[in-house]
Amino acid sequence: MEYLLKDSDQTLHLPELSSRTHPLQDLRALWRLWRLMQQYRPDIVHTHTAKAGVIGRVAAILAGIPCVVHTFHGHVLEGYFSPLVNRAIRWIEKALAWRSARICTVSRQQAEELSGRFAVAPADKVEVIPLGLDLQRLLSLPAPDFQSPRWTIGWLGRFVPIKNLQLLIDVATAAANADLPLDFLIAGDGAERSWFESELRRRRLSHVQVLGWQDEVDAVIARCHLLLLTSHREGTPLALIQGMAAGRPFVSTPAGGTVDLALGPARVERRSRWHENSVLVAAEPAQFLEVLRDLLARPKEAALMSEAAREFAHRSFAGERLVSDMAHLYGVLLRETGRIPDSEAALR
Repeated sequence: MEYLLKDSDQTLHLPELSSRTHPLQDLRALWRLWRLMQQYRPDIVHTHTAKAGVIGRVAAILAGIPCVVHTFHGHVLEGYFSPLVNRAIRWIEKALAWRSARICTVSRQQAEELSGRFAVAPADKVEVIPLGLDLQRLLSLPAPDFQSPRWTIGWLGRFVPIKNLQLLIDVATAAANADLPLDFLIAGDGAERSWFESELRRRRLSHVQVLGWQDEVDAVIARCHLLLLTSHREGTPLALIQGMAAGRPFVSTPAGGTVDLALGPARVERRSRWHENSVLVAAEPAQFLEVLRDLLARPKEAALMSEAAREFAHRSFAGERLVSDMAHLYGVLLRETGRIPDSEAALR
């Protein structure tokens, strides 16, 4: 994500800290982080992502940092590793959560999972702080023309098993077999990209275009009528929030935090749950096909979903709201640990 940095941003890059497991490098990263924390003596250390979250929190605890906070944007507590490794990861996360001042999640559904199903931390230690984004350019994009005789369906994400690319390609195949007037625009990259593109060629799906990874998604979303998500698991899908800001409804499996993006009460139609801005469906190609066929036949309803999606994204995921939420949390933590007086914390 370095492309988001400005020249004026003060950052320090640790080459020893990477996503790959390398015991010696990981120990070096731990040592460097501990030394930095000893040098700077921060009041708060806030970590993100699984591996950096473990190493960063261990370093902070060893350095005696008074407030340690970790944000789960998703989790690797199941579905990624063997049962034995999953149990070990859960034990580590529980131990670190016990020594952390707060655990943050980006969706209420994920908070309930961490405090209930996985028992990582008690509910009163978990804070739900939704994502906050700079959405101005997306909010200014014109709404799709749902009266168009042919629609473009967008999918943005990593090409990894948890994203269920098999379902995505099966949906595209079903749409072609049913002769629906749909094109698919796929933006992303990852370990399964070569398999995905090979499968597209084998199935002769000429209506599917793969763009590769996109640093700026505005131009991709502008070409789409709605977005698709096929994941087994999700934290809060960034692409869906960006799509909603541009007035693009979404059709998705009810994966993780995705359910928290579905606006309003559900209307059930043939096992699919229709919301004001989206449709949640079972992870079955036939279910996706039914919903896409229904949306094509209901352009006026799709337009209403577009308006609801844009308004919801603007209200709920603006960057200013995230800054306010984080400032409030930090103020509470500093007050609890006596780092600033109550009156000063309230002002901040």
